[in-house]
Amino acid sequence: MKKLSERDQDQYSTDRVSDFYKVDVGLPKNMMVELSNACNHACIFCANPHMTRKAKRISGELLYRVMQEARQEGVDEIGFYTTGDPFIHKDLDKFTLRAKELGFRYVYISTNGALATPDRAKVVIDAGMDSIKFSINAGSRETYKLIHGEDDWDAVIMHLKFISEYRKSLARPMALFVTCVITNPMRHEVDAFRTFITPYVDEVTFVECGIQSGQMTSAQALLSGGTTPPALNDSICPMPFNRLHITCEGYLTLCCVDYQNYLTVADLKHQSIREAWDSEPARDARRRHIDRDLAGILCGNCWQGRIDQIQPLNLDHATVVDFPEFYAKTANKTTIRLQLK
Repeated sequence: MKKLSERDQDQYSTDRVSDFYKVDVGLPKNMMVELSNACNHACIFCANPHMTRKAKRISGELLYRVMQEARQEGVDEIGFYTTGDPFIHKDLDKFTLRAKELGFRYVYISTNGALATPDRAKVVIDAGMDSIKFSINAGSRETYKLIHGEDDWDAVIMHLKFISEYRKSLARPMALFVTCVITNPMRHEVDAFRTFITPYVDEVTFVECGIQSGQMTSAQALLSGGTTPPALNDSICPMPFNRLHITCEGYLTLCCVDYQNYLTVADLKHQSIREAWDSEPARDARRRHIDRDLAGILCGNCWQGRIDQIQPLNLDHATVVDFPEFYAKTANKTTIRLQLK
């Protein structure tokens, strides 16, 4: 089983063969499904607490149909999360079991871990979960409460230790990872946290606080060195080309962190996976990435470092916000939380 860092390199690297970026690219092998856009935490670097899209949970009937279509098309990896926490959905274990019954080779989740109690984690693991990634973004209880917005440090560490021990009883491999977003309030804890957490997991990775696909640009400047990241030169984002992203409403979107549904290109309640991937809106979105024509959409604010007023690709799917105002509000709320430290 690959390490998390190896999987991230496979998924997010912009160093691709010449024919990777095509308008009519084949259906990806990997699919991520937003079981819910709700989250029980309010991480200081994350756009989820600022999201104005209504919190929902995906329909089991819709998800089962989409999973079956995806497997028939050759998709063999499925992640049950994007913008929210997967344990929000009470049927995570049932979805995992069905995915394995359909033949998905690799089923994975990322969670803050607070809801991954021994009882719930056990049934999800027993259903066939291949990989669980904990997002733990601090190295102490005090800093954790500031970063995550909840005093769940003790519970999360207990849940992680339970899973670390329980997986030893399995007759198959199951990966356990930890990721940590580095922000200024916890930067001094990185080395100690790495030493503390490494014995329980296969790998722990650290990543510098980012702009959440162009949705936390102003807040990021307060959390990570005081500067926003530069535009990514002449590279092209791989995500519209090598992974399917399904929202809890059943939309196909270009991105795994599309909090306001600004990048949806099809409605899977009315189209098959294949029809959605090959639809003209999806093809046009890939064409715009190839042509670097991203001004005026969320991808431009992410990949090109813009802070423009932007419009959704499909107005009927999106929860529209004034983005300059959104940036100002996220920065103001972040400032207040940092002052409360």
